[in-house]
Amino acid sequence: MTEMTQMRTFLPPNAADLFLRDLEQRADHPDAALTIGAVLHLSGAVPELLGLQEYVAVRLPSLPCLTHVLHGDGRQARWVPAVTDPAQHVAARHVGRGPESLEAAVQHLMRVPWPEGVPAWRLVLLHGHVPDGCALLYLTHHAVQDGGTIVAVLEALFGPDAAVGPAPAPRTPSAEPRPRLRQVRRSAAILLRHARKHHVWTSPVQPLSSRRRTTWARVPVALLKAAARAGGVGINDVYLTALGHAIAGWASTAWPRAARAPIPVMVPVSLRTADECAVPGNRLFLARVDLPGCLPPLAQRLTDTSAVTAALKLPGHRAVLRAVLTRLPAGLLRRLVAASTAPGRLTLVASFLVMRKRLCYGEAAVNRVDPVMCCPPGAPLAVVMLIYAGEASLCFRTDEALPEADTLPGLWRQALEDLSTTSGRPTTNSGAATAAGTATAPGRPVE
Repeated sequence: MTEMTQMRTFLPPNAADLFLRDLEQRADHPDAALTIGAVLHLSGAVPELLGLQEYVAVRLPSLPCLTHVLHGDGRQARWVPAVTDPAQHVAARHVGRGPESLEAAVQHLMRVPWPEGVPAWRLVLLHGHVPDGCALLYLTHHAVQDGGTIVAVLEALFGPDAAVGPAPAPRTPSAEPRPRLRQVRRSAAILLRHARKHHVWTSPVQPLSSRRRTTWARVPVALLKAAARAGGVGINDVYLTALGHAIAGWASTAWPRAARAPIPVMVPVSLRTADECAVPGNRLFLARVDLPGCLPPLAQRLTDTSAVTAALKLPGHRAVLRAVLTRLPAGLLRRLVAASTAPGRLTLVASFLVMRKRLCYGEAAVNRVDPVMCCPPGAPLAVVMLIYAGEASLCFRTDEALPEADTLPGLWRQALEDLSTTSGRPTTNSGAATAAGTATAPGRPVE
């Protein structure tokens, strides 16, 4: 199959892709760029740049999301193949000693704009921050790839069965079954119930900005699993419960609007099929849930959170969301996206990814993966949790206009540790786990 033939099998760019491409224009600072990705931490000798470029080059045919650009607007928008030169996309940079230097380099590269007409991704070999090891920073634009695509790209490049050759042809929308009418009605009621404006983050005395703080927090997955077992829920419910508790505790003194009412959160629901793992564009639906407000006991918050996320786990509801993404007329989908992201409705985003394959480059093993999240203009904060090799790494991007928001990672971790104690087992002490992150700089969504 030729690249042009394969291009015609893609779903055209949807309203979310176009919205994410154009959203940056609202920002008055590059901190609010729509750049996402991951940092792969490797042990061993620093690899040669030329070898890395050649390695990536032979795997590009299996990754059309790395060889296409978004061109045009409205009904004329298309994914167009473009020349992809690994010498331009794969680079190396020496950074100073210590984790702070690595984080500063990552933050700087997150702000670098994407050139026109060139596929929006880069892979940067960062070295010098540790005596024995390096980092591979993978960045892309959210209009071209979502979190699920990033996982697929990293596993295709550095997984145990890294593919070489053309990608399989994705299905066309017509091959998918239509949701039942009863389920469509149920799902429509859920969407309408969460469509009302909340104005939690609109304050005339404390307007939001486009400046961002970036903080990483890392915890053992065992803490999440202990809390999930104790509550009889999934890991994602534990993650959201701890996040809601952290926000409510922070807001009680720093942002009263979010302290009393339910906390609206946008959860990206992955709708990507197996044969779409590496195609360009977003295959997710930003589904809003209202997490419990105030500060109820954590066990009650966990139960209530599991209840409000229940619909997101139902195959029938997800089938309706997929149909909205692939079958709804483009004009209606544009209006739906615009309405859900309008001032008064736009809120924080909480994403969840899992990497199940161990990664490596040659003999160098990837011992940790840190996600890189974006926080677009108008959003107060955005969080992504990525699980890899027994560790959960979170990237918090918070608006600098939110007072004392740098305390949120620590509050989240404390809530998680408190939840995990209900399992009857001792929590991992802070010395055995990675620290809650620094404030210097810097899968599968729903289970």
